[in-house]
Amino acid sequence: MVVGKIIVSVVLVLILAVVGAGVYLLQNLDGIVKEVIEKVGSDVAGTDVRVAEVKIDLQGGAATLAGLTIANPAGFSKGNLFSMERVKVVIDVASMTSPVYVINEISVSGVQVLAEQKGSSTNIQALLDGMPQTEAADSSAADDSEDVKLAIQQIRFAAGGLELRSDALGNHKVPLPEFKLNSIGAASDGKTPTEVGMAIATQLTSQIASAVRNAFSDIARQAAKEKLRKRLGDTTAEGINKLKSLFGKDDG
Repeated sequence: MVVGKIIVSVVLVLILAVVGAGVYLLQNLDGIVKEVIEKVGSDVAGTDVRVAEVKIDLQGGAATLAGLTIANPAGFSKGNLFSMERVKVVIDVASMTSPVYVINEISVSGVQVLAEQKGSSTNIQALLDGMPQTEAADSSAADDSEDVKLAIQQIRFAAGGLELRSDALGNHKVPLPEFKLNSIGAASDGKTPTEVGMAIATQLTSQIASAVRNAFSDIARQAAKEKLRKRLGDTTAEGINKLKSLFGKDDG
């Protein structure tokens, strides 16, 4: 999933900055990181990825992104398919001279997902279909980074929200629960950026899929209740009319 790749790209850019920042890079670091993430993210997603603000603290080994958005693919609403209010990455600066780079924490807050269904198509499937599928595209993005080994101590996703828009079922808002991932890789057994990205994407996708399943289950259950209520209401009215006829004429 594109979100996992984008988060990993933030980690890699921060590591590069800490390890080899020159004078020019130091003076323009926030803007450079913003441009890189927007370019890499847009290339991976096949749709516009934007970041409102990037702040890098080299001394503290931290990077904070604000307002990261992934646009809806063509054919759907102009809203963003995915957005995050804040992403913060904190690295263990002392590990930058070791074979495995240790990331103390990645925290993500303000996650919002827009899932749209039109006929038999969805915006999420359209996004996946529009992403580059060739091995050449994947290898070119990975050539310079797969020698890097990472160990992530903790990834935290704060509670967020999911909005469902369906031609058949209408619009519904669903909460996304908070979840954590612990110990992806270790200092003695680092993981590649691809492996880290897949771990993040798999868990996030699982959380979203679970929320969608629960939402559709609740919607279907509510629809069944309404149908039963209407049926009972019609039956009750018919029964009252029959009872009236048994007692003859109406009063009056």
